[in-house]
Amino acid sequence: MKKHLFSLTAIGSAFLSSPGANSFSLTKVPGSKPTTSVPTLRDRHSATSLSSTPDLASSAPETSADSPSSASKFWKWRNHDIFTEVRLPLQNDDDKPAAILLHGFGASTTYWRETAKTLQSEGYEVHALDLLGQGRSSKPVPAETGTDDTDSEKTASSSLPMEMGVNTNEKVEYSINLWANLVDDYAREHGIGSDDRGVVLMGNSLGSLVALAAATGDFVGTIPIEAEKSCYLAGTRVSDSSSSLVRGLCLFNCAVGLNSRNLLKNPMYNSFQRAVLNWLFDLLDFLVFDNKLLLTYALNDVVTKDVLRDALTSLYTHDPERVDDELVDSFYYPAKLGGSGAVEAIRQIYTNDAGLTPMEMHQKHSEVLDAMPLHLIWGEDDVVTPITGDVGRFYCDRVANNRGGRGMTTIDVVSGGHILFDDNPIEVNAAMLKWLDRKVLKK
Repeated sequence: MKKHLFSLTAIGSAFLSSPGANSFSLTKVPGSKPTTSVPTLRDRHSATSLSSTPDLASSAPETSADSPSSASKFWKWRNHDIFTEVRLPLQNDDDKPAAILLHGFGASTTYWRETAKTLQSEGYEVHALDLLGQGRSSKPVPAETGTDDTDSEKTASSSLPMEMGVNTNEKVEYSINLWANLVDDYAREHGIGSDDRGVVLMGNSLGSLVALAAATGDFVGTIPIEAEKSCYLAGTRVSDSSSSLVRGLCLFNCAVGLNSRNLLKNPMYNSFQRAVLNWLFDLLDFLVFDNKLLLTYALNDVVTKDVLRDALTSLYTHDPERVDDELVDSFYYPAKLGGSGAVEAIRQIYTNDAGLTPMEMHQKHSEVLDAMPLHLIWGEDDVVTPITGDVGRFYCDRVANNRGGRGMTTIDVVSGGHILFDDNPIEVNAAMLKWLDRKVLKK
């Protein structure tokens, strides 16, 4: 038990108490009941029929990073190395948008393997990014915190099991909007969506919030950016959906914020409950998440592949056998090789301002989000961002009561946990492709 706790504290990659979690203990308000019903396995087929869908996980052609249609490389963003994987479509279709995949906390491009392969085989150009501070990307170390002598060796050695971005000695404040700005700059620099095909943003957990912020241009004015590069994906007129390059959003188990402090925004909590929870969060930060010595110890001496494998297996509720060496390594090595930068990223993600909730995003950017196809795919057994949590209830209500009108928001609930697209790729890919055909391509 202690090993699992330290693993969770160190990298969050187990997701058991992810910063974006809508955990049952915090979201279950005494005396409250969900205002809408949650789709069940039986009735979800009324909206998305999957019974006749081919095995999308096994039928998609295998492609490697060395093949002409796929490539991985580091992209330089503000002196940082951002790891990217690009898959070119295996069949040409001028009408299909490019897809940008945005991972959740502690994860990387690796766990999108089945999603990316399926999209590529269906004619989509696919871009997957490791967000700054996570995966193989650089993990900046603020000058005032000092750096490990081994940091540069860990990230630059050619003998490493995987290539890592160099940890830059710069101060970075992690936020949803920082990553949204990164995504926007990546799309601009690579001309994604400029050919009138547009872009579809897909995110898991925390990555869902990054997708929402990038699609709405919420980051504009909130972080230092160059004026002439204020917004690309959302268009020059951020409040005007007609200028947007984003043709749709697909969110897998959307999180409540950068960290769980956004749970305090639940209007059903009274002032006393909110004060008690706020005190608990402060105590956890003091004892654990803002404790660099403890985080460093956990990363160096507690986290093992076996601990990660056990934790990830508990999250793969549909098919635990899919937790293989490739997946475990994708969490293990970035944590082990990230040095002081990995510790700083974890510390900030858990303790920084949580940003806007999805509910606040919809209220603030209703003109854009009400006019945009938005699909939720939720794992019915997710214990990190459960469908019965604040965000899940919000989207179920939005779909059931057609909030915003025009039926632009849809939802599928499938068998699976928090990483449902890799846990149950057949069913998830079928739901995703059906939404793309009906709502984005409008076939």
